Amino acid sequence: MIYGDEKEENRMEYNASEIRMSENHRHNRIPFGLDSDDERIVDVVDVPRGAKCGCVCPSCRTPLVARQGDEKEWHFAHISRRVYESTKNACQYSFYISVRLMARQLIGDEITLRLPAYRGTVTRHDDRRGYPLSESFLVTEPKEVVISNVEVETRFAGVPVDIVGQINNFRFVVYFTHPGRSVPPELESTHDDRSGVIAISLDALQKTMFSKKTDRRGSYKTALIEFLTNDLSSKQWIYHPRYQRCHQQALQKLEAKAASAAASRIARGPQRSTPSNAHGLHEFDASTSPRKADGRRVLFECVVCNSQWEGWEPSGSTCPRCDTHLYRTIKKVLGDTTSE
Repeated sequence: MIYGDEKEENRMEYNASEIRMSENHRHNRIPFGLDSDDERIVDVVDVPRGAKCGCVCPSCRTPLVARQGDEKEWHFAHISRRVYESTKNACQYSFYISVRLMARQLIGDEITLRLPAYRGTVTRHDDRRGYPLSESFLVTEPKEVVISNVEVETRFAGVPVDIVGQINNFRFVVYFTHPGRSVPPELESTHDDRSGVIAISLDALQKTMFSKKTDRRGSYKTALIEFLTNDLSSKQWIYHPRYQRCHQQALQKLEAKAASAAASRIARGPQRSTPSNAHGLHEFDASTSPRKADGRRVLFECVVCNSQWEGWEPSGSTCPRCDTHLYRTIKKVLGDTTSE
């Protein structure tokens, strides 16, 4: 059976110090119940109505009723308010537990998944420029994969995971996340160069399944498979065997760019000085400067190339070497039109 170690994991997830009851879970609707006869997870659309459904809650093992009315979306509920009140802590996440169990059951030996792209960025602060430099890199494009030889409710890197399968010669791990269940750090720090790990968040699935736009008599199993297969926004890469190599290559590119920029600055050398330009300032042509139209005559400095020049603010604020005003600062105010 696929439920053997579920109690151990549930105890970890439902630690009393971590669970807080909220209004959003006060009337917990469950799409899948546990058949009390054969211990299989069943869809609410596939069972008799009411208490005749013969199902129990996957979290607390108390009886459920199948609510199959004409107004609200079909769902399982605890057989009475009193029963729910006595088990509400354990059942806070029963929606997600039922979805995880049904997903494991539906997948079988093989599943097709659309996977998102995996991108990263390396950043370093350039003290010379005074702002950070960054280099983006791509680990993998979005793609569709077939995971075969699937095992469910198994372990990877020493922790329980939902799915482990094969993509060609690589192992591929799927871990379902939801409120109260985050990715174990062991999955983030694995160094297996022939394995990949992806997390699928179930957070948005509750709203999707019980949306008024959804046919209440439609199979929740179908909706679940559609979600797992095609929903890219719910998937996040946790580990990819190429990540470290791509990260290192991007870092080397960034260092090379920084070194090249520094070499260019050195090759250009300092500004030539003349007796009338003793501080290495660019000459200021008063005859062409819009003195009266602008406010202040100032000494500018470029933080990229360290050039200094005099000009009227703001029209004279373009660096003569970099040909942009983006990196200039005002070193000193030399005068304004009111004093002329």
